[in-house]
Formats: sequence, structure tokens, C-alpha cells
Amino acid sequence: MRYTIGIDFGTLSCRAVVMNADTGEIVGVGEGGYHVYDKRLPCGTPLPDRMALADPAEYFPALQKAVREAVAQSGAKAEEIKGLAVDATSMSLLPCDGDGNPLSSRQRWQAEPMAYIRLWKSYTATAEAEKIGSLARAQHQPWLEVCGGAPSSEGAYPKMLETLRRCPALYEDADAFVDLNEWVAWRLTGKLTRSASTMGMKNYCGDGKTLPENGFWAQLHPAMVSAGEKLRGPVLTWGDCAGHLTAEMAEYLGLVPGIAVGTGGLDGHTPVMALGLKNSGDAMLTIGTSGVLGVLSDEWHAVPGVCGAAKDAMIPGLYAYDLCQSGVGDMFGWFVQNCVPARYERQAEQEGISVHTLLSRLGFAQPPRPDAPVAVDWWNGSRCPVVDQTLSGAISGLRLSTKPEEIYRALVEAAAFGARFLVEHAEAHGVPVKHLCVCGGIASKNPLLVQCYANVLGRPLYVSCLPNSAAAGVAIAASAAAGLYSSLDAAMEHLASRDFIPYEPDRGAHAAYEPLYRRYLEMRRAFGTK
Repeated sequence: MRYTIGIDFGTLSCRAVVMNADTGEIVGVGEGGYHVYDKRLPCGTPLPDRMALADPAEYFPALQKAVREAVAQSGAKAEEIKGLAVDATSMSLLPCDGDGNPLSSRQRWQAEPMAYIRLWKSYTATAEAEKIGSLARAQHQPWLEVCGGAPSSEGAYPKMLETLRRCPALYEDADAFVDLNEWVAWRLTGKLTRSASTMGMKNYCGDGKTLPENGFWAQLHPAMVSAGEKLRGPVLTWGDCAGHLTAEMAEYLGLVPGIAVGTGGLDGHTPVMALGLKNSGDAMLTIGTSGVLGVLSDEWHAVPGVCGAAKDAMIPGLYAYDLCQSGVGDMFGWFVQNCVPARYERQAEQEGISVHTLLSRLGFAQPPRPDAPVAVDWWNGSRCPVVDQTLSGAISGLRLSTKPEEIYRALVEAAAFGARFLVEHAEAHGVPVKHLCVCGGIASKNPLLVQCYANVLGRPLYVSCLPNSAAAGVAIAASAAAGLYSSLDAAMEHLASRDFIPYEPDRGAHAAYEPLYRRYLEMRRAFGTK
């Protein structure tokens, strides 16, 4: 038997799956958790508002637990596991020394926030992003097309400049800045490599474009001239081999030394491999903490406000377009945690269901009403196509008679409206969406929510039945990296899931949503910019 391991580092936990590399069956799963620090560091250092950090010291114990659990459950022998690969949240930036050790592990930097993993949802580098964007536009930098004209505060460049401004000594001490998936691969193999997924989508090196030249960095800040060197490393695509598992890491994980470690990638994109999406017009919608719309195309188009666009960043040979919503599940969670009366919690407990399930059932008991509340989905700022993390959410149409489930429904509809807006934005700029698959934990748990999305979009949706499509995706990439298949395309052909739940749009509901969607668009124009 032949097996591979796919490892998915989410915001709060690491999930590992063991895949039968001949059939694609998931035969073992495991999970290990860690924390997000948004108030203070473990040592007690207070953090500024909108900063979200993670301690890299917590990540490998979580990885060990997840991998060992998954392998034990699978029944696979260590020598039968031929490779592994990793995806992770992005851009989750970490400064390291020349051996891949996080600077936060040094006593000198343990109380310095800039030394830790700055997670994707850390938005304190907004001023730096604006400064970089302003200079890049003045110089007509070609890489601006790759990020839709405005670099995001989530990205590497703003976070590196923020490090330099807040703690120059730490910036100088850092030998390399790496995305989370790149760091894990580095530690597993002892080799620094870069992911085309990260470099294309987050460092804007897509469509043959390279990192900005030294002259640009020098004008931004004299010390930033070293930025290119701190982002060095060979760039590899999914299915490539980044290196081989070291003896130390093999013993730590209970595996055999020397097995292939595949190139990593962004957790929001790796499901395309598990879902078998490899044709122009294929698209994937991830409904999770945030929302991700990934679209494949055989043509290059400049899409204003796109989060990232790059060739080979998802499927080798195709262009990938990344359009995102900053808050989806986070928005629903905020409402349940802060705005739901205790009687709803008691009812949900009595019925043995979650509060989310109860609110969905009550909220969607009636067809759409033209006078219903309408929300804008900017609870965590806006990623795309308006790149402004300072924007905030809004709800209109509230009355004294409005019930919690109506507000919850309005938030779900706002997320669906936002997804429709992104699809229409992509298509308006030459990137058609022909076949739309859905994945993510929320989609698998809430069929009423998915039906709402289908009704709003007016398109059929196909929800993956995989429990963790991201981890399954990198397990497929690992099989190609290990040489079990001749290419990533061949691996996907054999191993990608074909098990989907179809959701057809209700045409009557789609028509009924039109006036609500128009109100949503009016609110976007009123509170943001095009």
C-alpha cells in the first residue's frame, strides 16, 4: 500500500489526513490546536488593536499530535507513507534566522510582537500598505497589476516595512521572512524554498513578474534595500518536491527519513486539487472564517482590486485569480457571541443543535422579503475589490419588531451578496466562472446557508463531501512530489474527489433577492468606494 499525508494549518488548529495514494480515500485524520494572540503575548506584552499573532513554538507540537493521530487511525505503516505536503493560512509572515529558526525563539525577542507569526488577519500594517501602494503607482510598478492596483496590509511587503518601522533591529536580525507554509517546509526539509502559491498571490510575482528591484525598496526606506534578499529562495509549484524529511523531523513525527516533502501553498487554494478543478472557468468558493473565490483561466486579465493573480499559483499552466471576503464565519460568530438572547441558547441546547443551526432554521423559514434587513459584509474590513481594512459593517432596515434570526439571516445574505459581487466583478473583467464548487466547514454544516448562496448567485453549486478538502488537496500534491504519479494533473485524475452535493438555485427566490441585492450595492457605494 502507498499513502501520503496532507497537513492543513488553519487559524486555530493543524489538521492532518492520511490518503490512500492509489484510491484517494482518506483513511486517517488527526488534529492539534494552538492559539491566536490578539490582546497580549504569552509573556504578557500587550498588543495593539487589530493585531493577530501566533506563537510558532505551538505549531510543531500541534503538527506532531495531528500527524501521529492520523497515522495511528489509518493503520498505515511508517514505511508505506511516501510523502507529505503542507498548506497554511496566508499571508502569515514569520521572521527567521538563517537556519529557519523563528526569531521569537530567542530570548532577546520574546517580548517583541514583530518576532512572532503575524497572521493573515493582522491588519496593523495599513499605513505601510498605503505608502507602498502610493510609491508603486507613482513609479508604474508592473507588479501592481498582480494585486489589482493596491497591495493589502495582509501581505509580506507591508508587514516587512511595519517590522522595520517598529523594530529596526529585529528587521536587520531577520535573515529571511517566510510565509507559514514555507517555514514549515523549511523546518521539515532543512531547505529554504518558496511556494508559487505564496509568491504569486501574496508577493505579487505572477505572470512572469519578479520581486521589486532594489531601487524601489531604497526609495521606500533605505534599509528595505535588503528586502529582496530576505525573500530569496527557489520558487516551486504544487506537485514539486521541496526536499526530503530530515531524520530529526522523521523521528519527531513517527515517519521514515527521506520521504518527499511537497511544495506548500495557501490553505484557501489547495482544495482545487482535491475537488479536481483544473480547467479554465473552474472556480472554488471557500466558505469559512473568511471567504475565498479562486478562479482558473487560460488567459491573463488585469482585474482591478483582485487580491492576487498569478500563473501556476494554483494549477500549473493556468492563471489563478484570488478574490476574497475578509469576514464570513467570523461575522456569524460575532453575532452569536454578542447579540443572541439567552432564550435562543436554551432552545438550541434543548434541541441538541447549535445556535447557528437554530438561527438559520428560524431565519430562512420564509421567502425573501423586499423590506428585510440588508447588511454589508465588512465586519473585518474589505479585501476585494475595495482594498480597505478600515471599512466596517452596516445593517439597514432594522425595526423594533426585528428578531435575532432576521439579523442573522441578513448577515448570511450579506456574505452571499459579497460572493455574487466578486463573481460578477471577475466576469466583468474577462474571467468567466463556468463551474462553481464549494468547500469549507460552514458549507458542510449548514445546507440552508448554501441554498441561500445558490439562490443569490442564481447558479448551481456543488458542495464537496470531503471533511477537509484543503488537507486532501496537499495530500494529492504530495503524491506527485513523491513521484507516485507523473504529474500533478495525473495525480488529480486518479485521486480527486468526485463526491459532491448539488444545490440548484430556486429561480423564484433568485428573482426575489434582486431588490435586496440592489440595496446591498447601494450600501457598498454609500459606505465604501468602487
